[in-house]
This record gives sequence, structure tokens and C-alpha cells, in this order.
Amino acid sequence: MKVEIENLTFQVPTFRLGPLDFTVGDGTITAIIGKNGSGKSTTLKLIHGDLKPNEGTVKIDKMKVSSLSSLQLAEKTSFVWQEIYSPMSFTVTDVMNVSGYKRGIDESKMEAALDKVGLAHFIDRDFSVLSGGERRLVTLAAAIYQDSEIMIMDEPTNFLDIDNQILIYNLIKELREKGKTIIMTMHDLDAVHNLADSVLILRDGKKIAWGETESTLTIENLNKAFNVSFHSYNTINGNSFVGSYNG
Repeated sequence: MKVEIENLTFQVPTFRLGPLDFTVGDGTITAIIGKNGSGKSTTLKLIHGDLKPNEGTVKIDKMKVSSLSSLQLAEKTSFVWQEIYSPMSFTVTDVMNVSGYKRGIDESKMEAALDKVGLAHFIDRDFSVLSGGERRLVTLAAAIYQDSEIMIMDEPTNFLDIDNQILIYNLIKELREKGKTIIMTMHDLDAVHNLADSVLILRDGKKIAWGETESTLTIENLNKAFNVSFHSYNTINGNSFVGSYNG
């Protein structure tokens, strides 16, 4: 499912985003990067329909997001939020069921999704007592269980230690191989370089650059987006980006 963003603008008294124009290809990984407050999370919420733009449109499979019902939206998109809320008295099963409401309960698929993140044994745990990293993994499993074609992820590796970050990076690549379209925000530039097919770079609500990763994730564009001077080094794992403070 292709995602088309056309002349997208969002404005509140203290912030303006856009206009943004870009198209996310079917079965690809798109990363959105930029400083805190640049509009990354706002862009994701506009794509998902949680915020209404002042101008412009978001289309999924040629259908305007604004015209979709909540059920239609759940069939097309899942969202892994940056903030992790703890619903009162919810178990891990309850959290998973909320994500899977569009198709009813399927315990075998629920356990399989939790197993992907190494937490199948947590299925009956109280969600509120889990650590931040464990909650993050459960929310990722819930998005997998929802099984939408488009997966929107706001900082999917937040709260995770290194081994689980690598697990999630590999899982994201596996989801792309299965045909999922993934749009995510990230701060780890090396991971962006190694994972993403396309990159959108924002600063203060404005688009610095958009395009294929190799031609967009450049020293020049990164220097424009952040208050640091970047250098790039070739390693056995791909490009590594290092920045130094400009003052």
C-alpha cells in the first residue's frame, strides 16, 4: 500500500509543520529523522489520522485517511507510540487484544507475535508491572499481531538495551521482506543508513531533504538538520556517522 503525502501542513500557535510532499513506496522502510521538536512525531500522527492537517492530504492506497473509519484505518495501519501508557488492570493479553480487535481473538497468532520479541511467556502478566523495555516489546508485538499492511513506529527502540535493539532492527527487516510498509522515526543514524530505503529529514517543521537513503543521508544534509558537524566512516557494518558540537 502506497502512502502519498500532498502539501501537508499542520500549525498550532507555537509550531508549524510543512508543507510536506513525499510518497512512501509499498513494501519499503522510510525513516524520519531530525532534532527533537522538528515535527517527526507530528508527521506520523498526521499520517495515521490522529491529527488533522490545516492543509493538504494523506492518502493510503489512493484513499484519504480523513475518509476512513477507525476500523478501516486499523485494517490498513498500526501505530507503535513513543509514549507507552499503562491501562489500569490490563494484562499483556488485554493489550494484544486491543490491537487485534479488527479480526477477533486468535491466541495462536497472539503467542506467535509475542514470541517474535521473546515474550511469549509474558502473555498473562500484568502490563503495568513490566519494565519500560518490556512494555516497548509488547507494543511492538501488538503491532505485529494487528497485521496491518502499514506499520508506523515512533522511536521503536526506545527503552531497549542493545541486544533487544538488534532484535528489533532484524525484525523490521523481516517485516519488510514480508511486504510490510514501515514508516518510523529514529535517532540512530547508523541504523537508519542500514535499514531504511528512504529518508525524510526535518528541522523546525521544514523539510531539509527527502529521497533514497544513499543520496539523502549525507553529511551536508545532516549538518543542515543538526547543530553539529558530521563525519562519515566506512565500517564492516556500513557507514557510521559521528558528529562534533559546533558551539
